[in-house]
Amino acid sequence: MRSRPLTVVLPVAALTAVTLMAAPLASAATLATPPVASASTTAVRIGALASDRYPCRGYGAFDVANTPAKVTANTFTWEYGTAKVGDGRNNINWKADPYQKPSWRTWFHALYWTGSLIKKSTQGITKDRDPKAIDTAVAIAQDWVGDNPFPWPTGPGPGNATMTRTDHLLCLRGALEKMGKPVPRWLDTSLIQHAQWLKSNIWPDHNVGTDQLIAMLGVGCVLGRADIRTDAANQLAQRIGRVIDAQGANNEQAVGYARWNYELWGAAQRAMESCAVNSTAMKTIASRRAAAMRFLDQATAPDGTLALLGDTQALRLDPAKSPAQAWIRSNGTAGAPAQARVAIYAAGYVFGRSGWGSATRRPSQESFYTLRYGPKRVGHGHNDHTSLTWATRGRNILVDPGVGEYVNDAWRDFYTGTTAHNQMATPQMKTSPATRLVKSSLSAKADSFRFADTPYKGAARMRDVIVLSDPDIVVTFDRIKAPKATTFTQYWHLPRDQALRVRGTKATARKAGEATVTTLLGLPVGATAPTAFGAARGSRKPVQGWVWVDPFHRYPAPVATVTRKGTAATIATAVVVGPGNAPVSVSTKVSGATTTYTFGVGGRSATVSLAGDGTLRRGR
Repeated sequence: MRSRPLTVVLPVAALTAVTLMAAPLASAATLATPPVASASTTAVRIGALASDRYPCRGYGAFDVANTPAKVTANTFTWEYGTAKVGDGRNNINWKADPYQKPSWRTWFHALYWTGSLIKKSTQGITKDRDPKAIDTAVAIAQDWVGDNPFPWPTGPGPGNATMTRTDHLLCLRGALEKMGKPVPRWLDTSLIQHAQWLKSNIWPDHNVGTDQLIAMLGVGCVLGRADIRTDAANQLAQRIGRVIDAQGANNEQAVGYARWNYELWGAAQRAMESCAVNSTAMKTIASRRAAAMRFLDQATAPDGTLALLGDTQALRLDPAKSPAQAWIRSNGTAGAPAQARVAIYAAGYVFGRSGWGSATRRPSQESFYTLRYGPKRVGHGHNDHTSLTWATRGRNILVDPGVGEYVNDAWRDFYTGTTAHNQMATPQMKTSPATRLVKSSLSAKADSFRFADTPYKGAARMRDVIVLSDPDIVVTFDRIKAPKATTFTQYWHLPRDQALRVRGTKATARKAGEATVTTLLGLPVGATAPTAFGAARGSRKPVQGWVWVDPFHRYPAPVATVTRKGTAATIATAVVVGPGNAPVSVSTKVSGATTTYTFGVGGRSATVSLAGDGTLRRGR
């Protein structure tokens, strides 16, 4: 069984938070340690350099904060500050844990923080290089190998850092080669041990497992071990189809990890090419990565950030990645829009927008919404099935809380939990079950959907939602039944820069000085009157009303709620967005089993009918 999650940040251009958990030992065959020469060092200088077959992947930006002077003083700097970790003579205390953070321990043992010394010896203007700087990096690596005998334990620290430390040691080895310095025997021996540990602890169908296999591939290529190289390549070939599906959605239930897997499989593809791996998987990797980019295009909001679904940060992709990314980032002056206005993914995502820009509306002003359903929650997914996020008029309206640190505490319980998302929930709902998309209807000015699931034994939940444009209105109709009396709460999470005012069955949210206003309206259902809104912001007991701008920084944010008690509840709510000088109104007409709502937003109007079976339709 895997251990519980912890915060780790993987490197590629920018640092991205991911979960690393201890994996069980696999039943894979043990990799043999190669014969060791009697000399203490071996030099590889015949023909092309071995390191050319697996170029250094960098140091994840740790080399920026950890300058040569800091590393030489045996200090390690990361998110939490600068810690003294050695005696200044490269005798490092590898048991150090000054901040009691599993992520700190893992990155400490990754050795990336010594990368600036390698760069100081090998990069930049020749006259400015210091050939001796790398000696300190070698000494620290040797100290790590001596103080952490193989096999090291799984979990935070030496175990979870193995894949990144493998890449670092390969960078160190390559730099020694290029400088014409001998490669220490202990370094090659340790690299084989790293490959052995990785093979025995591969995470199945997970981004960490992919990175582990890439590192294994690197060891096999650089050390000329065909058995290691072939094993890693074969496993990569088997996994790509399970990690990224044919539609481009990844199996980790987070938009951020769709982006990470896109980048990661690009690294795998490049590594296989440089290692001269002849595999039919190369075509599959290329096609699945192309599909993944189309997924990311659809998951990109009009402001250019990724939709915050699952463990995801509000990152922006390079506009060179695709024509659609260039279109979004340039606000419609470069690139080209994606083809679909609404994209529905079997993995459990709906991405929709009013359009990709027109003669009268720039792409940044279009509305954009997301909905979640699909398989039960796993991996980096959140408990957000049936939840809605929405942006329009150039700003976020209904938001997801984002992602904090991967530490098992009340904060992570909240931001992954049911009450942090725009849905109907009860205290008994602990995780998102498998949720079905029952039906959908798409038209130029209204998209509607129905979702259904069994949130826990004996309970049944259904949500109908309709998203209108011109004017911008969302209407939801929730109904839920429980086996025993409980509390039903519908949550509406709003941006942190807005102030929420609640007045009975009406609530408004607005940023001071801004024209756009969000109005929430409790709607009657037939003869059943709506319930007044409640509100929360920055509560700690219970945790409620928070958003994260990155894993380390959270802020209070307003939440509007509608609460009922009993064994069943039906709640209809409208969210209306318009300029502050446009009065918002709603009138209701009941005819048989159908309730019709007529909304007014300034000089514009729209009607939505709620049929007896819960179906929402736009009239005019």
